Amino acid sequence: MTGLYVHIPFCVRKCLYCDFPSYGGISSYLDDYVEALCREIRATSYIGEAADTVYFGGGTPSLLTARQGEKIMSALTDTFRIDADSEITFEVNPDGIKSDYIRDLIKIGVNRISMGIQSFDDRLLQLLRRVHTSAEAFAALEAVRTGGVTNVSADLIYGLPGQSPEDAETDARSLIELGVTHASAYSLIVEEGTMLKRLVRKGEILLPEDRVTEEAGERVCHTLEKGGLKRYEISAYAAEGFQSKHNLKYWQYEPYIGFGASSHSFDGTYRFSNIRSLPEYIKNAGKTSVLAEHELIDKERGEEDFCFLGLRTMKGIDNKRFERCFKRTVTDAFGTVIEDLVLRGFLEKTEWGYCLTSQGILYGNYVFSRFLR
Repeated sequence: MTGLYVHIPFCVRKCLYCDFPSYGGISSYLDDYVEALCREIRATSYIGEAADTVYFGGGTPSLLTARQGEKIMSALTDTFRIDADSEITFEVNPDGIKSDYIRDLIKIGVNRISMGIQSFDDRLLQLLRRVHTSAEAFAALEAVRTGGVTNVSADLIYGLPGQSPEDAETDARSLIELGVTHASAYSLIVEEGTMLKRLVRKGEILLPEDRVTEEAGERVCHTLEKGGLKRYEISAYAAEGFQSKHNLKYWQYEPYIGFGASSHSFDGTYRFSNIRSLPEYIKNAGKTSVLAEHELIDKERGEEDFCFLGLRTMKGIDNKRFERCFKRTVTDAFGTVIEDLVLRGFLEKTEWGYCLTSQGILYGNYVFSRFLR
């Protein structure tokens, strides 16, 4: 089955590190954007397709009113065959989240909340230009619980300027104590074009040394796993049965359909992306094409993508699935590369294929690059 992604590219303000397609302070577009989204959904060529995950991402989907969310969900359920037990995720920011809002989301089908916390340190939250405080983060997680959602994910960032490994560990411990069922923990990446990149280049913000960031990552990983969240992807941890079904589609080379400005889709043969311009998207969605580009994924590229995406998961490359997709074994395609990576201690053979070793996780980008021909 396919996954459905709905992009809500609005924020109260842009975070310091963010390079996602999102726009701060222009939520006056929101009503028109929701109408355009619904038009695009209803005009899709995938009418009647079965779907078992829906993911509202952003940006900040929690800027939507419950009524706006309901309109989008109605368009999706009118257009796709969405399973009754589908995973329906809604991203929220902690500021202003109340249990009544969560209950309204449940009424439209939402059964999983993903919260962008990033840190419980107010000093770091201010530095990152996050609009919430640590107190609001604690209150928001409580509101989600009392609102009735038990499948709760939270994001953390480590390797932040001025953050010690002990600070990062404290953030991870707070998530465990608050009872989340899933956590995503990312090392800070300084992307081109972000405010953070400009400030680092000017020397106004100093990043921690690599060894400090590595220790922070190790402490976060250990704390989350000790607290019952098992690592199942390089940056993702979950209690048993609470892995993100939607995100697993990306890593397991499964199809997904994106809606909204800047959204991406993959149907097994082509990758598509929508236009970034909000005014252009709002004007044209559902009337003319809003595709910005499409790319044919040939067999060679597909084999590469399958391997380096699969290796992000702790399960790794599934030999049988690879053979079903490409009509040859993974060792036929990458035998020499795999043999070398096993010999050097970066990969290990499993009952179903090959996965990263602990050393391979540390040098993941190098391992992934070996599968690019």
